Amino acid sequence: MKVPKNQTDSRPSRILAGDIGGTYSRLAIFSQQADGYELERLETYLSPEHNGLAEVLASFFEEGREEVDAACFGLPAPIRAGEVLPLTNLSWLIDLEKVLREIGTDRVALINDAEATAVGIEELSESDLICLQPGQADPAGNRVVVTVGTGLGVSALSPAGLTLATEAGHTTFSPRTKFDFELYASLHSMHGHVSWERVASGMALPVIHALLSPGQSLDAADIVRRAPSDDLCARAVEILRGYIGAAAGNVALTLMASGGLYLAGGVAGRVLGREKADRFLSAFCDKGRMRGLLECMPVFLVKSGNLALRGAAKTAVDRFST
Repeated sequence: MKVPKNQTDSRPSRILAGDIGGTYSRLAIFSQQADGYELERLETYLSPEHNGLAEVLASFFEEGREEVDAACFGLPAPIRAGEVLPLTNLSWLIDLEKVLREIGTDRVALINDAEATAVGIEELSESDLICLQPGQADPAGNRVVVTVGTGLGVSALSPAGLTLATEAGHTTFSPRTKFDFELYASLHSMHGHVSWERVASGMALPVIHALLSPGQSLDAADIVRRAPSDDLCARAVEILRGYIGAAAGNVALTLMASGGLYLAGGVAGRVLGREKADRFLSAFCDKGRMRGLLECMPVFLVKSGNLALRGAAKTAVDRFST
């Protein structure tokens, strides 16, 4: 355990970045180089196997002692006036004092995980992206990020580089078809409120599949793995693509994603792609009188798995440089 140092007079040279999710927690060290910051070390931990961020940090530092002079963590939670509200999909409480002691510096920023991803898109190159819909990007428009993993995260980046963290994934699901209402009824019996996150993220797949194949219980990873050779698993994945598209279309209209919509996260990477985008795009653009507007919005799938980590590192540099 380290004693926090008060550092206020230098640009960070070694940064600890964290991307915390309901399934995995990823920690990385970035070091300052002549042409920017380079990823030096990356470790991944199963979040449910730990009791909090401080415990994950303790494991990280036990495996290799590191001196860092700034840190930033993207957390799956709303953050209000610097206070981390209860994390969604993860039963952790963030004890900031313990976190500071483990890291050894008081230059620590806590931000929403989708916000970290939005910051990270400024670091992307064309090779990091798969274009699902070319559209016509408005350089003066907002860019919007939708992260699809264990949950559903939404954030935006303005043309001026300002980020907007939201909890749009927790807005209420609006069923339209017979299957939608069956899914809604099943989820309502389990959770009460049914949000878009419940139907458009990794947690939805087992419920969707169970409705298609009563009595059979598979987790999300098994369903995706079996999809190429199992018709019911393939259908469950295809339905999920449609729900992701519908949710993304709602978000694109709400935040006016005329600069482009970016899909990131582990589940997005597994179920979407150039050859798997038809159901997604059909639902994305199916917004009545706004279809033409949505068809003009570029849509990209982010290939880089380190987007949120790079965004967290950039946030640390921006906040703690003098």
